[in-house]
Amino acid sequence: MPTPHPTPAEKFATILLALTLAVDARRAWGKLSSPLVALIVGRIRDLNQRVARLIVRSQDGRIAPRRPAARRPAKPRRPRQPGPLPVHSGWLLTLVPEAVGYRGQLDHLLRDPEMAALLAAAPAAIRRPLRSLCWMLRLRPPPLLARPQAALPPPPQRPLRARVSPRPACPPARAAAPAWPPPPPPPPTASPPNSSPPARARGQPRPV
Repeated sequence: MPTPHPTPAEKFATILLALTLAVDARRAWGKLSSPLVALIVGRIRDLNQRVARLIVRSQDGRIAPRRPAARRPAKPRRPRQPGPLPVHSGWLLTLVPEAVGYRGQLDHLLRDPEMAALLAAAPAAIRRPLRSLCWMLRLRPPPLLARPQAALPPPPQRPLRARVSPRPACPPARAAAPAWPPPPPPPPTASPPNSSPPARARGQPRPV
C-alpha cells in the first residue's frame, strides 16, 4: 500500500516539531537554561497551533479573505515592553545554530505550490504567525506573506480652470495705412523779364 503524500500542514508541523527538539537539545547540553528553553518551545508550539487551526478553518471555508481596510489616522504607539525573549531578526539562530537546517526546509515549504495555494485561501489570517516565524529564523518571507497595504483615499478633485489661449509666436501684421492724396503741385513760377530790348520796328528811330 503506497504511503499517503503528507499535506502542507503536516509538513509544517513536522518542521516545527523538529525545531522544538533542537531547542530542547541545547538544554541537555547545558547551552541554554531550562526557563529560556521553555519559553522558546512554548513560542514555537503556539505558532504551530495557530497556523494549524487557521489552515483547518480556511479549508472548511470558515475564513473569508480579508479586504484591505481604509487608512486610519495614525495614533501614537505605546512603547513596547521588553519581553523575556529577544526581538532582533534571527534571534533563534543566535541561540540555536542548529536551526539553520530547519530554516531551509521552511523556506522550501513556503514556496511550494501546494502551500502557496493553501495560504492564498486565507492570507490575511495566516500571514502574521508565519511572518513571526520567518523573523525568528532570519528568513525572507515570500511575497504572499507581505503586510497588507491600506487602501489610499482618492485624491481631491480640483476645480477646472479656464484654459488661456497661448500667446501667438509672431504678432499679427498691422493693417496698411490709408493712402493720403498727394500734395498739390507747386504754382508755376513767372518767367523772368526779358533783359534784351524789344525789337525795333522799321522806320522808328534808334533809342539813344
